[in-house]
Amino acid sequence: MRSIPVIVVGFGPVGRAFVRLMTEKSNDLREKYQLELKLKAILRSTSAYVISEPESPDLDSLEKINNPDYWQEKPSLDSLLDQTPPGAVIEVTSSDLKTGEPGFDHIRTSLEKGWHVVTANKGPLLLYFSELMRLASSKNLKLKFSGATAAALPALDVGQICLAGSRILKIEGILNGTTNYILTRMAEGLSYDEALGEAQQKGIAERNPAYDVEGMDTAVKLALLAAALFDLKINIKEMEITGITAVSQEEVVQAVSQGKKIKLLATLSLENESVKARVRPEMIASDHPLFWVDGSNKGLSFFTDTMGELTITGGKSDPRGAAAAMLKDLINIYRSF
Repeated sequence: MRSIPVIVVGFGPVGRAFVRLMTEKSNDLREKYQLELKLKAILRSTSAYVISEPESPDLDSLEKINNPDYWQEKPSLDSLLDQTPPGAVIEVTSSDLKTGEPGFDHIRTSLEKGWHVVTANKGPLLLYFSELMRLASSKNLKLKFSGATAAALPALDVGQICLAGSRILKIEGILNGTTNYILTRMAEGLSYDEALGEAQQKGIAERNPAYDVEGMDTAVKLALLAAALFDLKINIKEMEITGITAVSQEEVVQAVSQGKKIKLLATLSLENESVKARVRPEMIASDHPLFWVDGSNKGLSFFTDTMGELTITGGKSDPRGAAAAMLKDLINIYRSF
């Protein structure tokens, strides 16, 4: 049995879901993977939940974590990393696409101190991908980020592992659950505002949905897939990005009347040594592999030179799905170490 100290940095919906999943899956982790994840600390912006001796979380632990009386003034991440033999840092603070902070500092510091890192934070990866991957490699550590590319949809696993030996010529996907949900409900008769309001009420869309509906979230995910699968650095500012805000209900209904659907597609293709990346709404027919990807589900098609075309679908957007992707990454780190 391997005992793994875990520090969770960030305690929003995904951080909370990860800690709960650690608790629910503790027996499975021990029996199937011989791993015992021991929580050392949870850090949020102004306070922390710290355990003197790391322990496997249980229902009693969750009650304490949800009780403010057990939280204390926030110590520095540096000091916590020094107090415990290296394990894994789960970095789930808010993304800042302009600076990458505070996630970049958290990830860099953790790697420098000898800790593996699992993150769903897109900002530092978008801005400092090569630097962080080089640092991890130089320390013989892993930096995993499935949750940042498509949450529960195993896009990186398929591209990096299942398609090993093949050359990926093109990827095309529905990478944002919010926009897909809105377009699905518009096809069922709702207006854009009604569909957005419903998505917000269900917790699928943020209160400020601009990042999703304007296509930026999809573009960032496409850029991260380009970096991980093709070793390409794509400047988001130079990418063609069109969101769904200008898609009218009439257009969606007309597509349905023709037996088609409008989807927000992310496309990355390598043609004659040139790279083309774009995000835009497109009308697709029923023979398109992503036609049946509805609601908040996502999907990604890979086009290869030797394995043909492969499509994965599912992974609907919610905090639990993102947390599950991070737990998967953590398990896979220790499978190889």
